[in-house]
Amino acid sequence: MKVNEFTRRLINYMQMSMCKTMKQLPFSGSHWLEQFMMSTAQYVLDERLDELHFDSKKPSEACRTFLNLMDEEGFLQARDYRLEDSGESLLVQVERDNCVYRDYCMRAPKEGLPLYCARLSSFQAVLRHVLDKDFSALMETDERGICRGMLFPATRPKEEIVTREGHILKVAGRRAILLPQETYASLFMSIKEHAPHALKHVLYDAGFRSALNLARKTRILYSDPEECLQLLLEVIKNDGLGNVELVSFNQSEGRARIICYDSFQVSVANEYGSLYRSPQVTCDLLRGIFAAYFSVLLDQEIICEEMSCQSVKGNYCEFLTMPLPNNLWKEEPRGGKD
Repeated sequence: MKVNEFTRRLINYMQMSMCKTMKQLPFSGSHWLEQFMMSTAQYVLDERLDELHFDSKKPSEACRTFLNLMDEEGFLQARDYRLEDSGESLLVQVERDNCVYRDYCMRAPKEGLPLYCARLSSFQAVLRHVLDKDFSALMETDERGICRGMLFPATRPKEEIVTREGHILKVAGRRAILLPQETYASLFMSIKEHAPHALKHVLYDAGFRSALNLARKTRILYSDPEECLQLLLEVIKNDGLGNVELVSFNQSEGRARIICYDSFQVSVANEYGSLYRSPQVTCDLLRGIFAAYFSVLLDQEIICEEMSCQSVKGNYCEFLTMPLPNNLWKEEPRGGKD
């Protein structure tokens, strides 16, 4: 097989289309894109296993064997790739202009699409086959157009937070359901009618309780707190609750600033009327969710306050997290004396 210019463009178009489609799908995350690319390489391994002789357990030599096969088929030139072992890790270097996936790598960021290195993903599949281990991948490209990647043993196999088992949808291993906004609005309005004094506390507590299991499961899978947090915020976006951005995060102080565009609670307020008698911030369910996330990630009690809201003419909803003061519930001295 000889990769001519048209074939190369077609391969890159397929990569672009796959990423563009995945971006539009609810609950689709980076995990599935990585699995898609690894699975493609696995089919090649399964088909040509009789021709591949993995005589060494060294990551560089195992991946070099795979590269040589692709070279023989005219898909790439193996000499373009520099492979180097570093302990249990593998270092990879290639000039971007010599890579089949160059066009995809250059266009994807400009179009706001996720970028995943197909070559590193193929190496992940090879190493899992040869060493029976899962490897994580990192890639960066410098200003000279040199791509440098690293494959390193994963502490535990990563899995997608949202999965489907037959007709059952699950989030962090627990059954989940998709409900239209009208259902949430009806619940909010029922609480407002029957227990308006408890509405704010009920929504905050419901958000907090519902987010705990997801936060705990994700924390186990992703040991780095900031990486874990970004994934949790992505789940909020995928769930349709709002477009969330982490503005700042001071892990040592337990403080963070989060902004959210198009909160679903703002949409409910705009369509069905305010949940509260006087104009005020309204996203109490999201406050509870954020409080749970940070409490689990930082292993301490964290509270969350909404500082501004789109429902009261803000450009976005702004949330601040902070540690729960130790003396919050202590009785104040009477008469100003101890």
